[in-house]
Amino acid sequence: MVNRELQALLAVQADDVVIREIDARRSALAPKMALLDATQKRAVEEVARTEASLERELTRQRVLEARLAETRTLHEKYVSVLNNAEKLREATAAASQVESTKRALADGESEALVISRRIGDLRTALAAHREVLAQISHEQGAARSEMEATLAAIDAELATARVKRQLSAAGVGLGLLSKYDRIAARRQSAALIELRDFYCSACDTAIPLQRRPAFSTGSVIEPCEGCGVLLFHQSGA
Repeated sequence: MVNRELQALLAVQADDVVIREIDARRSALAPKMALLDATQKRAVEEVARTEASLERELTRQRVLEARLAETRTLHEKYVSVLNNAEKLREATAAASQVESTKRALADGESEALVISRRIGDLRTALAAHREVLAQISHEQGAARSEMEATLAAIDAELATARVKRQLSAAGVGLGLLSKYDRIAARRQSAALIELRDFYCSACDTAIPLQRRPAFSTGSVIEPCEGCGVLLFHQSGA
């Protein structure tokens, strides 16, 4: 019977109102969770950037220390050669090498001092960033737990509402339900509208005279010629 199908479709529509309201409550939590995530992400990225910078400087320091060790070895070698030189040419060449390695050592030690200071600054910054991250994680803990609990409750409520909707939809023919679903998805609101004095309650389009007798029986569910919603007329209304 179409009347029973109408009542079932009205029940589906009522269920959809409930589902949209639950979805809206769930969606309202998304920006809050996104803000928490963004705040934590910035802190995590700051820690990661500082760790990467520190690792680069430590690598530079290791490379420089190895180079300085080699230069010191050469310097000591040339000093020994200079001290033991017996000929002027040999002494002159050794003196030149001693001076060259001495300058290289001075430059390297100066660079090592700069790197050491930079490493100290980065370690201080890293400790501060880690402290900020720990504080954010601590402060967000309660808020995240509360939101996760709220989301779980909403999801359970939504699952129950969808099961109820499926039960209501079992009383509606597939063709009619498909039409309803398409219209409801497009409008994101009521797709099944009751006629008022043979006018569409959604767009005020008048029902042609030749169609009114069929609607009057309460056995017709047809689309509005104006806005496309499904129209019905309650018998005796």
